[in-house]
Amino acid sequence: MKKICMIFLAAAAATAFTGCSDKKSASSSESILSGRKDPESITFSWQDAYEKKIGEFKNSEEYSEKSAFDIFDVTGDGSPELIISPNDDTPTKCTIYTFVEDKLTEILQAGNSGCFSYNPEVNVIKDEYLGNGFVLGKILNFSNGSFNNTLSYSDNSDSASLGAEIYHEINGENVSLADYEKELAPYTGISLIEAGRRYTMGDAAVNYAIRYAECWKDTLSSGQKKLCREMLETEMTNALTEGRNAAFDFCDLNGDKIAELIISHGEADESSCTVYYFSNENLVAMDGNYGKNGVFSFDAEHYVFFEDKGADSTYWSIANSGFTADEYKKSDSIAVTGRKYLISESGLSAVFD
Repeated sequence: MKKICMIFLAAAAATAFTGCSDKKSASSSESILSGRKDPESITFSWQDAYEKKIGEFKNSEEYSEKSAFDIFDVTGDGSPELIISPNDDTPTKCTIYTFVEDKLTEILQAGNSGCFSYNPEVNVIKDEYLGNGFVLGKILNFSNGSFNNTLSYSDNSDSASLGAEIYHEINGENVSLADYEKELAPYTGISLIEAGRRYTMGDAAVNYAIRYAECWKDTLSSGQKKLCREMLETEMTNALTEGRNAAFDFCDLNGDKIAELIISHGEADESSCTVYYFSNENLVAMDGNYGKNGVFSFDAEHYVFFEDKGADSTYWSIANSGFTADEYKKSDSIAVTGRKYLISESGLSAVFD
């Protein structure tokens, strides 16, 4: 059964100003919008090349309705890579392309189930497969123009109850459990962002990903950046205290070319997102919490966002006052939003400094 919660920014703002929602106010008398840029005025050298490569893939035999892509900086140079995920089947790897010196180059195939994990704090890909009672993994670091295998590991400790002979391997050599854990210690418990399947390949999603999504942090005025940073610093303190892997994102949920700030409170099943929008001189929280596992889905064609649970999905709209869930038909242009940047000192610096 479809569920609907229609949200209108004007009404939400009125509620917020009576004290029912969290908000941050600009301290300067100058409008927070002063200096804000239109996303369509911002261009990057990689845009046409990435759009062309996605088009080529859609015309290949690998393409299917399960194909997806991502645009994400996994080399740590400040410019994003294009990641193409043919499908989400268990053995499927992503192909990662970069754009350097006006040339598109494939630099790596990694992951499983069409995605992989990345940590921007130490600039590594954690390429790990969890099987039935065992784990196989690699730690990859980008340097000198390519990804290098920093560490490979395997372990079957979880097969002990099955009577298996237990092994612990580092770089292909058997080691003691103590040495195994020591080698993995720098990469155990680090915060990770999942990359590879952020967007489906519908035309509206491709356009949004390439022409808008990577521009949002550059469209913000200094006043908007100040409000966002203050809100995120508060969340960072709370997340550290509570042991949550918090993250954030920007997404234009109503098509007004001003992105909303999305705060993801963690990755656990019960973790949701809070959506903040700019109203007058304030950053205001919309009533309610959205999504699960710290993300929700956004239909880039119809400007509808939702928690995807099949027949029990709940749909929200702040773009169309006449929206009804019963009449809504999901397009082929879906983005997963909420967890693009880690809420950490380096994560905030990468966006706001």
